[in-house]
Amino acid sequence: MSRARLVGLVLLGAIAVPVLGMAGVLGWIRSPTAQDLPMPEGLTSLRTAPGQERLLRAVRADHDALMGAFQSQEMRSWCGVASAVTVLNAAGSDLTQEGFFTPATSEVRGWWAVTLGGMPVHDLAGMLRVHGAHTRVVLAEDADVGAFRDEVRANLATAGDWLIVNYDRSVLGEEGGGHLSPLSAYDAITDEVLMLDVSAYKYPPHWVPVDRMFAAMHTRDGETGRSRGWVVVDGQVSVQEEAR
Repeated sequence: MSRARLVGLVLLGAIAVPVLGMAGVLGWIRSPTAQDLPMPEGLTSLRTAPGQERLLRAVRADHDALMGAFQSQEMRSWCGVASAVTVLNAAGSDLTQEGFFTPATSEVRGWWAVTLGGMPVHDLAGMLRVHGAHTRVVLAEDADVGAFRDEVRANLATAGDWLIVNYDRSVLGEEGGGHLSPLSAYDAITDEVLMLDVSAYKYPPHWVPVDRMFAAMHTRDGETGRSRGWVVVDGQVSVQEEAR
């Protein structure tokens, strides 16, 4: 972490100490220790026998690469950072989550803005483009569940392109609100997608019915006033020198 960011954290702590205390501030910013939360009804953990059975028969062209590059988010609001770094590294980059932030990404959304407030889906796409990715954003309000299913089937059947969803956890019965994570497989028999939840300290990879996933995306982002949606990262990622 840079000296400027460290100083900023200290100042933030100094301001908030009378209310929360320094430990409380740092505990809020950084991801907590493992909680091992129960899986909500209707969602299936990959760690279970049914979860593994789905994976064996699923369309999963990107799964192995994503699992090999997977990173759990290092800060509470860094779900977009962890998702982006997982996808970029699966495509051949070698990034850390702190290293994802560069002067060029700061022109899209700065370290402080992400750390304190996360990021909308369009900012995630913009920061990915800084790192050489070709991205396309689809908002749920501009699509329907059938279009999302078609996107999932095509994307997860083809190696070298990737799909990150932006959704409201509460719609799935999970703890939390707006969140970002990559998808890695699709099971046509159950019509479910496998989400690699980057809040790995809370939930393992798990299967989510497509219609519930779409409903969780078809919710309002409080910052933009529009719906959440998904980001498609198309083709080979070529990391630009200035983004390193």
